[in-house]
Amino acid sequence: MKSLRIVSVALVMAILAASAPMSRVQAAGRIEDRVQSAAQAAVTLKVTVVISRFEGEKKTSSLPFVLMVVPNMSTDGRDGESTSLQMGADVPVSVGAVSNQPGPAWQYRSVGTNITAAAKLVDEGRFNVFLNVTDSQVMSDIPKPGSGQKMDPTPWFQSFRTGNRLILRDGQTVQFTAATDKTSGEVIKLDVTVNVVK
Repeated sequence: MKSLRIVSVALVMAILAASAPMSRVQAAGRIEDRVQSAAQAAVTLKVTVVISRFEGEKKTSSLPFVLMVVPNMSTDGRDGESTSLQMGADVPVSVGAVSNQPGPAWQYRSVGTNITAAAKLVDEGRFNVFLNVTDSQVMSDIPKPGSGQKMDPTPWFQSFRTGNRLILRDGQTVQFTAATDKTSGEVIKLDVTVNVVK
């Protein structure tokens, strides 16, 4: 009977010890382990977007844009935080004469490039990258001083917009899209490269 009581007391003490709250040192250690594992799982992607313009086979311009994107590394299907970039200028456009005002009146129109990117992990080493690119520019030629050419008072503006998803590996480059402007014949191509920042 005495031995049964001793076993019962030992069993109760073992249960209480197992259910007792962990010490501060143990709790801090577990939190540190979780932080370290989360830091190891998180990565940053360097997304490079190159907008190139062609007249026939001749490349007339090539503009690179770089965004740092933190992808969602879980499997819940959601994108990570989106990253955006905006580069451009406000261009004055003549809107004709205004009564009681000498010279033409002007309005400003924004031209340039806007890019939004987000990403999520698909599987080991592959990322689902979302891109939304908007690009605009002035199409009319500005005459050189002394050329005798007249300034076109109504410039043309080219607008280009695309949005899509790509599955990319670390270091992979793909052509995101290509389009031809039917007014000028100019071809616009977008190339995208993804690199994992180590």
